[in-house]
Amino acid sequence: MLLLPALSPSVLLWSLAAALLLYWFYRFLYDRPPNFPKGPPRLPLVGGYGIMLMLNYRHMHKAVDSLCRYYGTKILGIYLGSFLAVVVHDYDIVREVMNRPEFDGRSDMFLNRLRERNFLRRGIFFTDGAKWKEQRRFVLRHLRDYGFGRRFQELEEVARDEIRTLLETIQYGAKWEHEKTFAVEGGGYALCAEAFFGCLANLYLQVICGERFPRQEMGVLFETAYYAQHFQQKGDDFGTILSYVTWLKDYFPEATNYRVLREANAKMNDLVESIIERYQKSYEEGHIRCFLDQYFREMKKCAPLEGQSFTFQYDQLVMILADFLLPTFTGTAYQLSMLLERMILNPHVAAKVQQEIDSVVGRGRLPTLDDRCQMPYTEATLREELRIDTLVPSGVAHVALENTTLRGYNIPKDTVLMIALDAIHHQEDVWGDPNNFRPERFLDVGGLSLAKDRSIPFGAGKRLCAGETFARNSMFLMFSALMQNFNIKVRPGDPLPDVTKRLTGVVISSEPIWLKFEPR
Repeated sequence: MLLLPALSPSVLLWSLAAALLLYWFYRFLYDRPPNFPKGPPRLPLVGGYGIMLMLNYRHMHKAVDSLCRYYGTKILGIYLGSFLAVVVHDYDIVREVMNRPEFDGRSDMFLNRLRERNFLRRGIFFTDGAKWKEQRRFVLRHLRDYGFGRRFQELEEVARDEIRTLLETIQYGAKWEHEKTFAVEGGGYALCAEAFFGCLANLYLQVICGERFPRQEMGVLFETAYYAQHFQQKGDDFGTILSYVTWLKDYFPEATNYRVLREANAKMNDLVESIIERYQKSYEEGHIRCFLDQYFREMKKCAPLEGQSFTFQYDQLVMILADFLLPTFTGTAYQLSMLLERMILNPHVAAKVQQEIDSVVGRGRLPTLDDRCQMPYTEATLREELRIDTLVPSGVAHVALENTTLRGYNIPKDTVLMIALDAIHHQEDVWGDPNNFRPERFLDVGGLSLAKDRSIPFGAGKRLCAGETFARNSMFLMFSALMQNFNIKVRPGDPLPDVTKRLTGVVISSEPIWLKFEPR
């Protein structure tokens, strides 16, 4: 009979400790709330975000696509650092989430806070609660008065003037020093999306303060847009690793992109603050000139309360304007640039657009918003671009405001919900051939009028992007004017655009590209 040596008490204790440690580590990796959607294990510090980085660190939304396929689910459960999260990966479920008020919260991620000088939660895009509703209601009501959410004749006249300046700069070349970065002397070529920044920025400034920068002084707008690009491209649509391991910024400010993200937002805030302070100095209570004056008047009524984040106060106004500035500066410009690339790759679509413009508008004047209802193919082309190159691939994170359920799963309060907009805009059972650029999908059977638009690039529900109308109107006016006046081609000797090589940061964009604008 074989006799085993007796184990000492110390060995038994160490073995028990190791077993408990392994058990704890297993529970840490795989535990999740009861009846919660399945998903990848939780890694220390970064959670499932680390697995996403390993799968596809350049395109985080594509990493999620891979995880959803692997787990065979339309609702993926995942830890983003310490944040409990789900990623909704189906068209019908996404629409449900966007229209349920219990999912209208916003996450308190560090990437949102680093936008503000003192790391406070401000603005309306990344905040929630009763004060958010109050601020959003006030902002949208008064911005509408100056053309942000409805037709406004004065803004349309300014748009035509700015577009004429854009067309002139492209056709005849740079006139001022700052224009030499995106337009060549002699004209005919422009660097996209940079060429569109000034026009879009001035339209935005017209809305908020009723004035715009003269062409010779627009250098500051392009400089600010340069920094805005850094933020858009150095961040990611899941908040970057800084949102989950914030202390890394103190030890690796360059590697984590903290320094460039912080500087980019400081430069945008500088521009916003300079505009606010100039108007605040000349504010007269009985003479309301613009949206800024509306807010100044409200600030006088509502003195800030200590510890309150959303009273009408200076730092809140700065971040409200910054909320709208960033997508106006870069987002719409990126979308236009990617659309022009699609025109080069789909010359039959470009020809149809130009034919429609010629028949409805002609060549003697610029297209207007009144022409839009008679130009269904042009409008369908814009909608197809917003679908196929979904600007914000994972949407803006929602948060569950209470314990609830979603399609049979338990969703605890404070769960972050990521909305896979790019995925649902490429969902085959919804679109049929989602990877083909085909504007006809947005037209009725006869092709003479628009069909129901099932795409949701700006979101839906109470969290619908407040700038949707402004963005759609600006894109229509600029795109139709460019197609009316130019044939768009690549620069001689350059390869055709490669739409499979999109850049993914906070938004999707293309590499800067020089295009040839040949007068028609």
